[in-house]
Amino acid sequence: MKKIILTSTLVLATIMAFCQWKDKEYFVEQDEKVQQKLEDWQDLKLGFMVHWGAYSVEGLCESWPIVSEDVDWLTPHDDIKAFRKHYFNLPTKFNPTEFDPEHWAQLAGDMGAKYFIFTTKHHDGFTMWDTKQTDYKITNPKYPYANSKYADITGSLFNAMREKNMMIGAYISKPDWHHPKYWSPSFDSPGRNVNYKIERHPDWWKSFTDFFYNQVEELMTQYGDVDILWLDGAWATKSNQGQDMRMDEVGEMCRKHQPGILVVDRWIGGRWENYRTPEQHIPSESDMIPWESNMTVNCCFSYRFVESHETNVKTSRELTHKLIDVVAKGGNFLLNLGASPQGWFNQKEIESVQRLGEWLKLNGKAIYSTRAVAPFTEANVRYTKAKDNSKVYAIVLLEEGEQMSKAMLPGCLVAKDAVVKDVATGKTVKFTQQGNSTLVDMPKKKGTAHYAVAFEISKIEKMAGKQYGKSQAAIDAENRNRK
Repeated sequence: MKKIILTSTLVLATIMAFCQWKDKEYFVEQDEKVQQKLEDWQDLKLGFMVHWGAYSVEGLCESWPIVSEDVDWLTPHDDIKAFRKHYFNLPTKFNPTEFDPEHWAQLAGDMGAKYFIFTTKHHDGFTMWDTKQTDYKITNPKYPYANSKYADITGSLFNAMREKNMMIGAYISKPDWHHPKYWSPSFDSPGRNVNYKIERHPDWWKSFTDFFYNQVEELMTQYGDVDILWLDGAWATKSNQGQDMRMDEVGEMCRKHQPGILVVDRWIGGRWENYRTPEQHIPSESDMIPWESNMTVNCCFSYRFVESHETNVKTSRELTHKLIDVVAKGGNFLLNLGASPQGWFNQKEIESVQRLGEWLKLNGKAIYSTRAVAPFTEANVRYTKAKDNSKVYAIVLLEEGEQMSKAMLPGCLVAKDAVVKDVATGKTVKFTQQGNSTLVDMPKKKGTAHYAVAFEISKIEKMAGKQYGKSQAAIDAENRNRK
């Protein structure tokens, strides 16, 4: 296993693109099963994420309203203690009678997703599977959904998604604000962190980390093949108030039960962050270190009622452009929907992701199983290449109503004897060389096909323009990909 430290010697563009990880360690994992899983995951490009829990009953932000922090994205409560009591009681009202995991799996397929990540437990501690570690769970007999056909929501979803050949990812929060050994009732809880001094109460902390370990082990041993453990709550780490989550023990246990599993201890760096996860934004530059941009279809990760002013659903054209941009820069795109109290999604969001899927059905060849190629992005054009380097794809992004008879492919000099095809139709397209670039005829498109036009290029004379801002970690990651 190689240990890489990102330092200030990185090229500025790379630092700006992945600033959360500045000076963080990146390990190029030497386990061949992990390497293969990571390679397979990079082929998938589009993932489907769902945030769902009892907070959906009132259309609340997931978990965060119970935190006593004065931040600009939370509305303060008149009485935080009274609100917490109300919030932690929401599972008594959570009864998603319209939930059908097969419908979710069908939607995932319709949108073109190839892997699925589900919030098995968010920071509030409410567990969406039949855990034996706590009664604060969906299957508690005191809660209305406990005896339903799909009461073990995590298990039913994982099974349904596997039927669609999806990779499976389990999101779980490291901190747990419901657990009495994380937020002890002996003290007030002024913020997101553990509310006692761990050095004074090591037995409390051990009790909590045992609980966390046992919950993860349940997911690793009772829910079939799990491909990704997606860990949230980066403040729960040894360097912050001594919150040592015993990640070496947790990670090694996961690999014992699920050989090759990807572990993503977000924003921590080191051995257990197999890929990086910029949130709600797309990095401005490409990077060879594996990464995934996770983004919401509306403004928020959790469900918002239709009448909420916070919905702001992204259009299908916008989602398509974002996916193409992410893939051209070498990343995956994890697209999140928040599920309703009944167990479904807002119609506008459904329509938006389904239309993204329509575009992918026509042009997926330029997206799935591709890799980034310089110059990555130029003007309104994004570039990808086949893994075996046999073809380059140029994707021209179009705005609504935009009509072009020809398009310039900047920095891409197509060989004179090459064949250029419209990916969606397979028809040959005429082109001419223009300096170090190429001018191609633009086929007429309508509907979702008009979002972007993808060209398959059989032979390139030269690709010019930007290069990776390569850290040593990026170089090692690139070398791994070439093996």
